[in-house]
Amino acid sequence: MVPGMTDKPRFTLDEVLNPRSVAIVGVSPEKTASFAVSAVASLMTAGFPAVYPVNPNYKEVFGLPCYPSLTAIPGPVDHVIVSIPAEKTLSLLDDCARKGVMSVHFFTAGFRESGEEAGVDMERSMLQKAQAGGFRIIGPNCTGLYVPKARLVNSSRTPLTPGPVAFISQSGGHAQDLPMHGGPRGIAFSKVISYGNALDINECEMLEYLAEDDESEIIAIYIEGVREGLRFYQALRRAAAKKPVVIYKGGTSDAGLRATLSHTASLTSSVKIFAAVCRQLNAIQVDDVQEMIDVLVALRF
Repeated sequence: MVPGMTDKPRFTLDEVLNPRSVAIVGVSPEKTASFAVSAVASLMTAGFPAVYPVNPNYKEVFGLPCYPSLTAIPGPVDHVIVSIPAEKTLSLLDDCARKGVMSVHFFTAGFRESGEEAGVDMERSMLQKAQAGGFRIIGPNCTGLYVPKARLVNSSRTPLTPGPVAFISQSGGHAQDLPMHGGPRGIAFSKVISYGNALDINECEMLEYLAEDDESEIIAIYIEGVREGLRFYQALRRAAAKKPVVIYKGGTSDAGLRATLSHTASLTSSVKIFAAVCRQLNAIQVDDVQEMIDVLVALRF
């Protein structure tokens, strides 16, 4: 917690999904294939209003001024993308609180999903700092936000035309693959949220939000596990009663269960129970991303 700071009211998902300024911490022009570089280049190409690279080792990145720290940025910063080693993240969050940011997306991994107690402790401290500072955390260990209407992108491969499909994904890879492969088949997106370890913003909160979101007529979900079973059930029931919900559940084999646990430290214990819940609530369950695209095309057209 920042000394002298008390818990603040937290930003809503509607605010988080509509930032007007983004800082990318840890971007390096020497690592041209990195996520941070892709984020900067994609935001610039998309015409996002304000993009701020942050790295004390550079004065300029891709023609933009590069700042030594978050607090050195002269204007307001709504959203922060973090791509620095895990051990450096706690001090950065103090800067986020001082800067008054709305949300922090951690592409950085090496937290709870590592299976190490140090990673668990670090996440606990991260959440305490976010609650004290009033900002939200997306992730860690994820690719974050893709909101075409807001020109908020993290890959040059995703289309900029907004549409009626919302996608929440525990996997960063699927969060990028679905728009990339679905776009040529006519699927356009309102919001795509990759949420990784779900330290703060989780699948329940997002599902509750999207059920009421007028821009999202269809909800797609890739999920590996939930920690709030009853809340998820209630959120899924409300959402599926209002609009089509398509779910791809990861880890449906023994090997898959082990893989999802190591990926995002999440585990849903019974595949059969999950399938039964989907049938009971009229959510459409699919077995892979390609089948999800096929179903979305059928629902959309």
